[in-house]
Amino acid sequence: MRKLLALTALAATLIAPSAATAQVNMLFTPNTITTPLNGGAFIGSGTLSGFSTPFTIFCTDQNNNISFGTTYDVVVTSLKSPTSMTGTRLGAAGSVFALDMYRANASLASQMLANSDLATRNLLQSQIWGNYGATSINSLVGNTNFDATGWYVITGRLVNANNDDRAMQEQLGFSPVPEPSTYALLASGLVGLGAVARRRRAQQA
Repeated sequence: MRKLLALTALAATLIAPSAATAQVNMLFTPNTITTPLNGGAFIGSGTLSGFSTPFTIFCTDQNNNISFGTTYDVVVTSLKSPTSMTGTRLGAAGSVFALDMYRANASLASQMLANSDLATRNLLQSQIWGNYGATSINSLVGNTNFDATGWYVITGRLVNANNDDRAMQEQLGFSPVPEPSTYALLASGLVGLGAVARRRRAQQA
């Protein structure tokens, strides 16, 4: 039983960054722009410290300048259950609908994953970029109530300061890694199984 609890605690620790905002490293792995889109946009891949599976990375910033095989310091914010949005560009700017905008963009990016038609992907990409200029929730394109499990905002200085005057650059990331709540549910189930096994041993004795 102790081993089961220890393994569960370890698993929850390994994915702890997904619960809130965390400063981590992102490695944009070589040759992973799987789908080049209009305007220099892309669907690519990257790995983040603290996460066991690679991320699918979506371009959300028109001025990103990513170098392959380079590690960047970034802030990762969960869109499923964030405790704060201040690590994101809109959150840092005090936007009252920051979470709505990022979830709307995640809903559009999820459609890009589900649809391989290049014209459709380019349209969705344009809508993602357009949402950054939205002035209200009503002007956002996409689903602001999107179930954003596995979706994250990746924020950091991803470009040379001489090439861009913005303090932060952003991307969306998707990783099918269960969030801590999933492991908490697993832990409760393991505890229950342990209690049943212990009761049976006691009855047999």
